[in-house]
Amino acid sequence: MADIMADERDFDDLVREGLALLPVYAPEWTDHNPSDPGVTLVELLAYFSDLLLYRVGRVTPAAKLQFLRLINGASRNDAIRTDSTEPDALQRALDSAVAALAQPACAITASDFEGLALAAARRHAPADTRFIARCVVDADLADGRQRGADWHQPGHVSVIVAALDDLSERDAARLRTNVRRYLLPRCLLTTRLHVVAPDDLYVGLGLSVALRPGAALPAVAERIATALRQRFDGADAAPALGVTLNLTEVARVVDDLPGVDYVEDVTVLQLGAARAALSHAEAGVGVQLGRRATIGVDTRIGGASPYDGERLIRDSEGVLASVRLKPWERLRLGLAHDGLREIEQAVRSETGRRGRAR
Repeated sequence: MADIMADERDFDDLVREGLALLPVYAPEWTDHNPSDPGVTLVELLAYFSDLLLYRVGRVTPAAKLQFLRLINGASRNDAIRTDSTEPDALQRALDSAVAALAQPACAITASDFEGLALAAARRHAPADTRFIARCVVDADLADGRQRGADWHQPGHVSVIVAALDDLSERDAARLRTNVRRYLLPRCLLTTRLHVVAPDDLYVGLGLSVALRPGAALPAVAERIATALRQRFDGADAAPALGVTLNLTEVARVVDDLPGVDYVEDVTVLQLGAARAALSHAEAGVGVQLGRRATIGVDTRIGGASPYDGERLIRDSEGVLASVRLKPWERLRLGLAHDGLREIEQAVRSETGRRGRAR
């Protein structure tokens, strides 16, 4: 009986358990018949224990209403009745009060700022508008961000808020003002709060792909642009701020598209803060002339690129592997101008022969 939960035991279980303990604690007690006065006493104790166990964990409607009054105050619960005709209303009110207590009343951690910012944004935007938010602690992103100044400032907190759906620049600015107004009274006394928009980092890719028989390069290019936008720009899933773009993931997305046989090379050709970077030659970051070429520094015609090794990450062989975004940046990915190159049939055949030989 030891494995039976206390709230599952009834009168018969308690009597059997009590009689089973008699040889342990009173071995001289040998008469266990119902006519024995001691057995009658065991049954009496089991009866009262059964009553008490039934009451354990069972709260009356009157007690629930009293709990609700302690949380909300008596005036807010006058319309709630305690009789059996409205048990659901009382339980719903109690669940709502408990859920309200679970909401943070002030922002302490970065996740608190992000959750409250999203809640405020949804309150001041059209229904079904999607948002992303990120909090950067000890950061002043309101000034000097575009000028490359040192944004690390102790005591400052910057919250980046952006809508995934279309909002005009005026509506977006008004939204950030409302979010800041909502967050200010919920901050610690010495917190200096900034609510800002994200920076869009446009990345123009160059791809070398082998097409399946009958596939046309313009149609495949359109599929690639759509797939990259859906995967990385939030059409299918909300993009995160400050993520790292892994080129292997890009290759995997392109490789799964209809009409693509395989992807041989993925490079970054353009980087910039405007969409024109995807087609503007001056935004180029360089090309790989060799397996150990320094990307964006010694291979860019016309001088060094402003994007250093903190932005462009290479593997042990010097091949560009990923692009690191800053915490307040949102990725905008697409094909660079003339960035899609089809591998010639002769090259594909030779590659296929080498693959079969291996």
